Amino acid sequence: MYPLEPRAGEIGRLAAQGAWLTEETEALLSSIGVGPGWRCLDLACGLGDVARLMAARAGAPGLVTGVDLERRFLDHARAEAAGAVEYLEADACRTGLPGGGFDLVHGRFLFAGAARFDTLLAEAIRLARPGGMVALQEQDLSSMACFPPHPAFARLKAMLGAGLEQSGTGRGVARRLFGLLRQAGLRELRYRPFLVSCQAGDPQAAWLPDIVDSLRGPLLRAGLADGAALDEAIAACRSHLDDPGTTAILYTVVQAWGRKPGGAAP
Repeated sequence: MYPLEPRAGEIGRLAAQGAWLTEETEALLSSIGVGPGWRCLDLACGLGDVARLMAARAGAPGLVTGVDLERRFLDHARAEAAGAVEYLEADACRTGLPGGGFDLVHGRFLFAGAARFDTLLAEAIRLARPGGMVALQEQDLSSMACFPPHPAFARLKAMLGAGLEQSGTGRGVARRLFGLLRQAGLRELRYRPFLVSCQAGDPQAAWLPDIVDSLRGPLLRAGLADGAALDEAIAACRSHLDDPGTTAILYTVVQAWGRKPGGAAP
């Protein structure tokens, strides 16, 4: 399940994040060679931004499927659908889809949002056809920092880590991702990390306070934060990130991909 609580701005936050990552996602799809006629699957597709990029490359001969358990995200994705894209309400761990049907199975920020990453990886590989590709993108939050440093930013970074642990999220998966794909038997592996950074005025400048605000309920229920202190830290962090003299590294994204044995390349 999606680990963050519903909030008024959550779809807007995810849409901004997807747009922010478009260039790097396009680079991944180009490296893989996604083209006309490909059958692609996006696990935990969210608002469908990656599925739409896949569909633009696969064209009319191809077919792109996105699966997610969050109906509110799927409703948004369907409203934005273009080309040969279908969206299904399903668990990424147990999609119910026939195995071996896709030239590319992709997941972004999938394992970082669920403790069941071994099951998720097994399902991704099952769904790829022999010779097909499995591509994953994961966040590494250890690189998060702001310049100049600020205590409110540091507090929210610590709260985010504690909140994700409390929700059962697997941490540190990004750094292990290449090895996990290798251990799972994928071949022709590739590895491509990049930093996501911001400055005042960028669409993602408030990413940290926004995502901590989305974890407000779990943080308070677990006794990891006091409501008043949390509000104070969020406000102070927003103010610092709004300062034209502030820059920040939000996270590292690790892209890793490889080919399932047993068949020809797409």
